[in-house]
Amino acid sequence: MKLIDRLETSSIRYVDYSHAGDHVVLSKEALNTSATAVNPTNVIGQAEAPTNMYVLENETKTVPSEVLTKTEVETSETTSVEVEGEAVLSPMVGVAYLQANPDAAPFVQVGDTVKQGDVIVLIEAMKLMNEIQAPKSGVITEILVDNEAVVEFNQPLIRIK
Repeated sequence: MKLIDRLETSSIRYVDYSHAGDHVVLSKEALNTSATAVNPTNVIGQAEAPTNMYVLENETKTVPSEVLTKTEVETSETTSVEVEGEAVLSPMVGVAYLQANPDAAPFVQVGDTVKQGDVIVLIEAMKLMNEIQAPKSGVITEILVDNEAVVEFNQPLIRIK
């Protein structure tokens, strides 16, 4: 039985797996192209933890048609996803905050220049606020989560070029 078949018949709604620079996202929801960069070689079935939980490589990868939703399969065999910059991944499960408080300005916006170590997101986990810092200096090219969104471990949060 293929992994996609198991996902379809189970109560699991979302799988996000990264290993050795490869990243696979399987979801029963609509396809989110910002988080579906897939390298179809040897990632399914590996159970090791990712070695780098903060940065996805800046690459164009192809999404196999079996990952696409049924309507997308009818229109396209494969889809190429171009990503600009590196994704900062969530190091934990929690609630992401894009600003320090509801009245404050966001930590970053698309087009902002950040320095390595600048706070770009807060993640609340177990009633503790954890600062997520920029792993490198650069420009914010994409914000991949909404304010107060629940985020999963290794979920892309922000893309920095």
